[in-house]
Amino acid sequence: MLHVFLAAVLQVLDFPAIAPRIAPAECGSLPGIETVLHLPSLNYLLIGEYHGTVEMPAVAADALCVAAKSGRPVVLGIEFTPANQSALEAYLSSDGSDAARTALLSSPAWQVNEGRTTQAVFDLIESARRLVAEGRRIAIVAFDRVPEPAVSRQREAALAQSLMEARAGLPGSLVVALTGAGHAGKTPWSSQTPPFPSTGQILPDAETVALTFARPGGMFWGCRAPNGDASAGCTAYEMPAREPVSARGIVLDRTLREGFEGVFSAGRPYTASRPARS
Repeated sequence: MLHVFLAAVLQVLDFPAIAPRIAPAECGSLPGIETVLHLPSLNYLLIGEYHGTVEMPAVAADALCVAAKSGRPVVLGIEFTPANQSALEAYLSSDGSDAARTALLSSPAWQVNEGRTTQAVFDLIESARRLVAEGRRIAIVAFDRVPEPAVSRQREAALAQSLMEARAGLPGSLVVALTGAGHAGKTPWSSQTPPFPSTGQILPDAETVALTFARPGGMFWGCRAPNGDASAGCTAYEMPAREPVSARGIVLDRTLREGFEGVFSAGRPYTASRPARS
């Protein structure tokens, strides 16, 4: 009966309720991330992905977690248009309830069931919310300012400018951005005529580390096959395997892939992540 008596006393004295403890977020093992984070002058970490997998956003989530727990403020970049900014911010400061999830998934980006709006991307945002709940300093930015899906010189410049402005808004921060590998790399869009700089090229070179994904094959969710065939619509497609499976982690080596400081591996073939709204 003692606990009942104490509860009654606290109610009478109008003491504030004791907030429940937030269980610390656990960072997944990502060998090599500490080496990346200790690089001098690092301010931008670009995780160049193939949209639509479970594993690639999970690598970004682990990188975000380790960076945030190091004590440095972090900006999480999501390749959504600014129409989604307020919903992302609201979710980041929410309790993660069903109502908060429904509100986030009601914002414009999630209405299209393509590879950037999967459950894995939602889980990445949720990992950021959990880190905020335990007191880490994390901001979020929807950095795809030009809404048309095609690659363009204007879009690349806008992507880079959005990330630079977001970092300026949180002094001393590290930007961790999940984006298509073509945007992340430091080589021009040579598939376009004439070629023009990518987002990774436009950002300050000495401050930017661009990573791309290992290529052991697997599956991804998208709205067209790797060969461009869109006749099957939005579904799971096979991703061609180009190399053996390597251990999970990050390897910094500029010779591995042109235009990138290194390669990250999920440690297994990729699996398709379904749209979060489904």
